[in-house]
Amino acid sequence: MIRDYLASYDFNLPLDDAIRDPDLPLVRRRLASLAQSEGLDGGYYEAQELAEAFLDAAYEANAQIMDGDSPARLRLNDILARDLAYQHELFEELCHLPLADAAAHLCWLADLMKTRADMARPVAEILRQ
Repeated sequence: MIRDYLASYDFNLPLDDAIRDPDLPLVRRRLASLAQSEGLDGGYYEAQELAEAFLDAAYEANAQIMDGDSPARLRLNDILARDLAYQHELFEELCHLPLADAAAHLCWLADLMKTRADMARPVAEILRQ
């Protein structure tokens, strides 16, 4: 019975829950919606990478580092130069927010995406039995 359920397990359940949660800020519901079409690993790693870049940028802003070639700005430019649609969509959703807020929202999404990806191994193991 559990195998039958897991054979059709929807890895997007955490994202679906987030999208429909009226207590979440709209920006987080929108990020969850953007993430639905992403693969398990890629969706997590790309969100995590962008979250780290925003965290670094927020740190530099707090330290009043204004250098256009600062490590955080270069890293963010490198990420965006790869032209990955998912990361661009996340960036566009958050670029108008203060850096610390954007970083917090991305960290939330990365954690949600990790939870989603972490289900793959247990599901696969049960289905192999």
